[in-house]
Parts: sequence; structure tokens; C-alpha cells
Amino acid sequence: MKKNEIQDLTLTAVFSAIILVMIFVPQVGFITFGVASLTLIHIPVLIGVFLLPKKYSVLLGLIFGLGSLIKAVIAPAGPLDPVFVLPWISVLPRVLFALAAAYLFDLFKLLQVKLKHSEIYIFGIVSLITVFGMYYSSQAVISTTGWSASAVLPVTLLITTLFITGYYAFIKSEKQDSVLIPSTLLIATVIHTVLVLTALVIFEGAYISELLQSDDLIGFVYTVAVTNGLLEAILAVLIGTPIILALKQVKNNR
Repeated sequence: MKKNEIQDLTLTAVFSAIILVMIFVPQVGFITFGVASLTLIHIPVLIGVFLLPKKYSVLLGLIFGLGSLIKAVIAPAGPLDPVFVLPWISVLPRVLFALAAAYLFDLFKLLQVKLKHSEIYIFGIVSLITVFGMYYSSQAVISTTGWSASAVLPVTLLITTLFITGYYAFIKSEKQDSVLIPSTLLIATVIHTVLVLTALVIFEGAYISELLQSDDLIGFVYTVAVTNGLLEAILAVLIGTPIILALKQVKNNR
């Protein structure tokens, strides 16, 4: 077995162990509050996307999904856990997410080669997603909590400005290939949220309606996507980027 193959298998085993620990230790990988939960377990999967071949990235997505299914069976913690015993809700979206993240990274690398000043286009895409996401997130917070718009919107504007400024500073300070890291992390996390919510609505829409005591499934998807989804995406960028940069440097030095 080649040295690189052994290294990839070792990293896959380490990331798999981290994913399982995050799944089964309460309030670490799934932070449950109310009907929804904040998911952080996708971050090790995304780190694997940058460091491992596609087959191992998909394997990490499979472990993420299977671990979620097993946890929903043996230790349900939230009101949505009963539907996550179904593999087409717990497993399938996570496998598709890992595959989509890997191909998204490939797409960004291709754009980097084919387009002059590709980092400007990628920065624009991420900035637009962030601005629209933060705006609609603030609207969802205002409508669901009743908080004053005059209090929520300035905070939203401040967070958006800080994030985009930090992202721009990162682009200017790092090597060109590192620009793809936060971009992929953010958009791939949004894809994960959309895939899971879509599976919930398609396969268990009746259960969701009963749980919410409302038939407004579109409103449920919208609220969760622009609140939980955006927060998960920002956390993925803030946590995942420095870890990936450090691990890539270690891997390249060997």
C-alpha cells in the first residue's frame, strides 16, 4: 500500500472518530433548541473534502448519516429525531452533501484556472449569499421573536460587514488556492441545510406540519434555512478555515 493511501486512510479514520464523538456526546455536534438544532458535525466532513480523495469524503458523509440515524434510534434528543431513523432523511442527504461539496471544490478550482481574477467572482458570489442570507435571517428573527427591527437590523449589518471584511482580508493575505476554502465551506454548508430540509418536507411533511401545528412548510424551510443554516455556514468558515490551512501545511511538508 502506498504511503499516500495509508495517510488518507489514517486521516479518514481520525475524522470518522471525531464525527462519531460529536454525534454521541450531547450538545456537541447537534446543539438542540426548540424544534430545530444547530449542526456542527458537517465541519469534519468538509475538512475531509479538502484533504482526501472523493471516495473518502463520501465515506465521511456516510458515517455522518449513519451516526445520525443510530443516535436518533438509541438516544433521541429533539422533536425531529423520530424522522431521522429513516435513512432517506438521515443518511442520503449527508452522502449527497459530501459529494456536492467535493464537486463544488473542483468547480471552484476549475474557475480559478479558467477565469482571470477568479477570486473576485468567487468573493462576489459569497458576499451576495451572505448579504441576502443575513437580511432574510434578520427578517425571520424579527417575525418569529417580535424583536424590534431597529435593534435587529444594525446588529445584522455589523455582523455582515465584519464577515465580508474579514473574508476580503483573508483573500488578500493568503495564497490564491486558499481563497477557495472559506467559499467552499460556506456554500457547501448551505447545500447541506437545503438537502436535509428538502428531505424532511418531501418524506415527512405531515409529521412536520403536526409538530409545528401549521401547514406552512415553506415558512418552516425558510426560517430554518436563513437562521440555523446561515449560522452553521459562518461557523463552518470560522472553525474550518484555520484547521484546513494548518492540516494542509502539515500534509504538504510530509
